[in-house]
Amino acid sequence: MNCAYHAEAQNVAFCIRCGKPLCAVCIHNVRGSVYCETCLAELVEGKTPTSGTGPQGAASGRVDEIGGGNPTAAFVLGLIPGVGAIYNAEYFKAAVHILIFGSLIAIHDSGPRAAEPLLGMMTFGFFLYMPFEAYYTAKKNKMRREGVDLQTPFDRFNEQLGGVKNKELWGGMVLVILGSLFLLDNFDILRLDNIFRLWPIALIVAGVFLLKRFQDKDKVT
Repeated sequence: MNCAYHAEAQNVAFCIRCGKPLCAVCIHNVRGSVYCETCLAELVEGKTPTSGTGPQGAASGRVDEIGGGNPTAAFVLGLIPGVGAIYNAEYFKAAVHILIFGSLIAIHDSGPRAAEPLLGMMTFGFFLYMPFEAYYTAKKNKMRREGVDLQTPFDRFNEQLGGVKNKELWGGMVLVILGSLFLLDNFDILRLDNIFRLWPIALIVAGVFLLKRFQDKDKVT
């Protein structure tokens, strides 16, 4: 995103009053809070914001954002599946975290013994992912309220996946397939033991994805 006043300059912060992106030249830092020149002048003159997008409550036409602002608390709560996301007011994400964590445990218990180490590492990895994701989300929320646009490691990861289109569609398809497999297993129509013998296919898919990324990068260069 570029600066609202200098289209050629990349923004480094946001005005906490009107929300406009600002470059380093346009930032006016007042006791740790970032303002644009227009909003700072309006504050000095005692005016209310005219853009209607600032975080000043009903007077500006915007309701303050909810969500956790304490990264340490978010990290601790994130050790409980879904609770860290609830603290950050991301309720759908909380439900997804609980669903994924529970599914990994169920797959680990019902899968073949040969796949137990891999499934165990995946479960442990996701358990560690949740508190760190909650921590950086809370930190990003806190910095946003101060007018700073923080780029977290998870933002960089999402940028690396930018070439994957329709991520929500693929994620939904994976959940539907997993749910169908569990349902068939519950009715003894299709045993998961036989399905999990195909787990090396995941390595093949990951390899194909990396090769495709390399090919796309080679085309660009």
